[in-house]
Amino acid sequence: MTRLETAQLLRENDNFVILTHRRPDGDTIGSAAGLCLGLRAMGKKAWVLRNRQLTPKLSPFAEGLGIDVCPENATVISVDMASLGLLSFDAEEQKLGNRLAFAIDHHGSNDLSVPKLVQPESAACGEIILELLEELGVRLTKQMAEALYLAVSTDTGCFKYSNTTAKTHEAAAKLIEAGADVYPINKAFFDTKSFARLQLEARLTDSIEFYGGGLVGLCTMPNALLRELHVSEDDVDSISGFARSIEGVEIGIMIREVEDGGGKISLRTSENYNASELCKALGGGGHAAAAGATVPGGIAGARHAILSLLSQRGIIRER
Repeated sequence: MTRLETAQLLRENDNFVILTHRRPDGDTIGSAAGLCLGLRAMGKKAWVLRNRQLTPKLSPFAEGLGIDVCPENATVISVDMASLGLLSFDAEEQKLGNRLAFAIDHHGSNDLSVPKLVQPESAACGEIILELLEELGVRLTKQMAEALYLAVSTDTGCFKYSNTTAKTHEAAAKLIEAGADVYPINKAFFDTKSFARLQLEARLTDSIEFYGGGLVGLCTMPNALLRELHVSEDDVDSISGFARSIEGVEIGIMIREVEDGGGKISLRTSENYNASELCKALGGGGHAAAAGATVPGGIAGARHAILSLLSQRGIIRER
């Protein structure tokens, strides 16, 4: 769908429930909150389906917007969700994947078989929501602007990642002009670390594995380690890029255990490698510089899968 077609669908319907993805980040929460508030400003009923994995750091942005059960007459839409496998547990339990009317996303790997607006050139889904609200004639409030700033800033690493464009900075400027108080957001999400996070980084530094002469850095986060250090989900925010931040590493890998016994691979790459293409080979996807996949077998299975793939592609020789 085009942006104009999506805006028309938003005009034509009056009762919405917005879905966020599993292990929610700033982009999915900020986009959902911004869109929900914008639809309410148009006189429509709109809610964000509660996500049990919402962290304390993100929860203030969704305050007053949540609903536990999706009404039968609601139009269900998703934001920043590339596949049904990323449905939140709450949405999955209510079988809302079957009721999804349309999707708004910025992942080029999006494989949802519903009408969708996908703009891979947008650094964050929040950029797309901002454009839609402008198209709909919604006047941004401070609360909307701060939600969308959360979306844009977190998905660009506070405008440091390679997905940041002039358009991204223009979006941020519009949000600041609309009243967003960006200092508390930047401080909380980019300049503050808990002691548990620092301990985790120390342990990851001690255990990191290098391959390809330092080209590839691989870290693992067993649940036992997270429990030992009393690490929360807020503490592991943006930890996926840890190995990539090391000088000389062009492919940074982070592997952690997930609920169903699988291993979640998070890949961060330089412009010389395409993270999305690599993860697509493992059943996942994402962006050129940041992507992920979940495979069976826990950490050991994920480690074997990604190292085998890199070996097959001739990127590394070690296994």
